[in-house]
Amino acid sequence: MNGQIITRASHEWASRPDDERYLSMEELANKVKGRRRESWTVAGSPADMRIVPQDGGIGVQVHDQTRGTDVVLAPTHFAFGQLAQYAQTPGSFLRTQPAELASIILQWNLENRAVRDNVLTLAQSNGDHKLRAMTSLSYGRIWDSQVVDMVNKVNAHGDWKIPAASYAAKDPLRATTLYASDRDVFIFLVNESKVIEVNGEKLFRGFYAWNSEVGSATFGLSTFLYRYVCDNRIIWGATNVRELSIRHTGGAPERFAYEGARYLDRYANEGTLQITDQVKRLQAFELPASDRAADKENDGWGNWLRARGFTTAQSKNAVAAARQEEGQARSLWDVIQGVTAYARTIPHTDERVHLEKAAGKLMDVVS
Repeated sequence: MNGQIITRASHEWASRPDDERYLSMEELANKVKGRRRESWTVAGSPADMRIVPQDGGIGVQVHDQTRGTDVVLAPTHFAFGQLAQYAQTPGSFLRTQPAELASIILQWNLENRAVRDNVLTLAQSNGDHKLRAMTSLSYGRIWDSQVVDMVNKVNAHGDWKIPAASYAAKDPLRATTLYASDRDVFIFLVNESKVIEVNGEKLFRGFYAWNSEVGSATFGLSTFLYRYVCDNRIIWGATNVRELSIRHTGGAPERFAYEGARYLDRYANEGTLQITDQVKRLQAFELPASDRAADKENDGWGNWLRARGFTTAQSKNAVAAARQEEGQARSLWDVIQGVTAYARTIPHTDERVHLEKAAGKLMDVVS
C-alpha cells in the first residue's frame, strides 16, 4: 500500500520565516489570543474613511467608537490589498506611487467607486494601530485563537506532537510545524503513540488545520493515516484522507463549533480498533458478481463510481491504478487506494484536491 504523498505541510515548512514559527502550542496560543484581545472592529461606509499619507505609506483614519476618537490605522500588506480591492484599484499599481498620490486615488475611489456600501474594518491596537482586514458585514469570522483552542482541547493528554526531525535538537525552530503570521495560522501534529496495522503495515494518525481570521483563507481541517513524515515535512503513504473546509460566511462560527471542533475531537480520541475496523469493512465491501459481470472491464466499479459523481475517465483510471497499487480492484479499499493513486498523477492542484476529497467521501459508505 503506497498511499498518497501530501506536500501541504512541506510547503508551509519551506516558506515560513522564523518570526512565524512557534515551538509549542502554548506559545502559539499566547500569540493569537493576545492578537485577538488587541483587535477591535468598526462598521461603516468606505466613503467615511479618510486616507492620509504617512511616512513609508498611507494611513486609514476611522472612528473608534469605544474611545470616541478618530484613529489612523497602518495597513498590513494583506489589508492594503483588501483596501485596494474595495477601491477597485490595482494594489500593485498603488504600491509604486508616492503616498500622497496613492492617498488621493484611494480616497476618490472609496467615495465614488467602492465595491460595497458598507465595510467591516478589523483593527489592532497595542501601542500603535494597524488595519488588519476589510471585509463585508456578513463576514463570519472564525478567530485563529478558536482554532488553536480547538487543537489544545483535543490534545489535553499531549499525545499529539510536532513530527520528529533529525535536526530538531539542533534547530528546533526550523523543525516546528506550528505557524502563525499576521494573516493566518497553520498547525500540523501527529500521534505516534498508537500504531495502526493495515495489511501488516504500521500506520499513524496525523492532521493539519489552517485558518485566516482576516479573510486570506477558509478554515480547513485535514485528517489522515500515514506511513512516515520526512525531515522536510512531506507526508508519505497517506490514506483515509478526509478534509473539512468552512468558508467565512455568516454561519461559519456556528458551523465551526458544530462540525470542525466535534470532528477533530472525534478523530483525535478515536481508538485504533475503530480505525482498524473501518479499514476491514472497506476491505470486505465488494460488489455483487452480477455488477462485476455487467462492467467486466472495470470490475463493476466503473458504473458504481459514476453513480457517485465520478466521470468515466476518472473511474477507468482509478480502477487501473487500483490494480497497479493493490494488485486488484476487488474491494472498496482497493478502489479508494486507486482513486488517490490516480489523483497523484494529476498536475492541476484544484482537480487533484477535488478527487482526493471524493476518495475520502467513499469511506463513508461503510460508516
